[in-house]
Amino acid sequence: MALLLLFLTRTYYILITLIIICFSLIENFRNVIKVYGKLEETILIPNKTWISLLSVPKYYFKYFYINGFLWITCIIIEIIILKNNFNGIFSIFIHLFEIDIPQLFQQYNVIDYKFNEEIYKEYYGKQPIEECILALFMIEVQVIRRAFECFFVEKPSLNSKMLITHYIIGITYYLATGLAVIIEGLWNLGVFNKDQFKIFPPFSNFIKWNILSAILLFIYASYHQNVLHRHLASLRSSISISASTSTSTTTSIYLIPKEDWFKFISSAHYFAEILIYLSFIILTKGKNLTIWLVLIWTIIGLGIMAKENEIWGKKRFDKKWPKRWIIIPFIY
Repeated sequence: MALLLLFLTRTYYILITLIIICFSLIENFRNVIKVYGKLEETILIPNKTWISLLSVPKYYFKYFYINGFLWITCIIIEIIILKNNFNGIFSIFIHLFEIDIPQLFQQYNVIDYKFNEEIYKEYYGKQPIEECILALFMIEVQVIRRAFECFFVEKPSLNSKMLITHYIIGITYYLATGLAVIIEGLWNLGVFNKDQFKIFPPFSNFIKWNILSAILLFIYASYHQNVLHRHLASLRSSISISASTSTSTTTSIYLIPKEDWFKFISSAHYFAEILIYLSFIILTKGKNLTIWLVLIWTIIGLGIMAKENEIWGKKRFDKKWPKRWIIIPFIY
């Protein structure tokens, strides 16, 4: 089946988006979403033993980025550094799903070959080489920075949990996303035509409005997300110090984040994540449907989590909880 990999990649984002929407709308399933760090406190059921059975520590979050780093690095090495006509792991992976064009040429007549070649060119040749290369480096920077933050910046509670479904989606997400940011340019990268990509494009090819704008937005959003994560980690440090001075309380201590974008947005770190993926839309001039699905998932998934955080904050702090935009300024 031609275009199977493209179909499966897009289906992945559609399915996880529909699943989280359905779970957020059905009251009995909302508890599943709430098995995530501090939100577990808001689960209003007497027996929570299922949470321990179906959850993993939240600090496993770091494995999302380790997994993503290994996968994306593998793609970058094969495509850009080795340029070995895709005879490695990445090539094997692609051809497990897609019929090899040269095989079509051998098995069928020229008319059938040209017809299938045009299909591959149409769907896998939309994204120019320059955009594919930059998209790979951008997503690589993202997973490296987030891995660094998970290991050296963030301070999650050892008791914090996330449901196994969160973990599975997190592990598979960067596998899919590492592919999604280039999947509509696989033809131009030479995956189906080994003579297509042999020489690294000249630097002047990268001096375009969409590429420069995408880089600037990506850097800007990434910087602020790092600042926001460091601020949250500093609050965790304050909590640890406060807790160490008191032996009479067993309840969790939380402080309200108020620095940088948190002055205006409750889930400001989520907003930064949305901007990061918006930069990929700008990079591809909005022509990559697969990346649009990634952005839609990011907005909806984080939007639902941001709403749950807002509900938690209002219940926890009552009138002390500041009035701010929940996740996207002037919209929500």
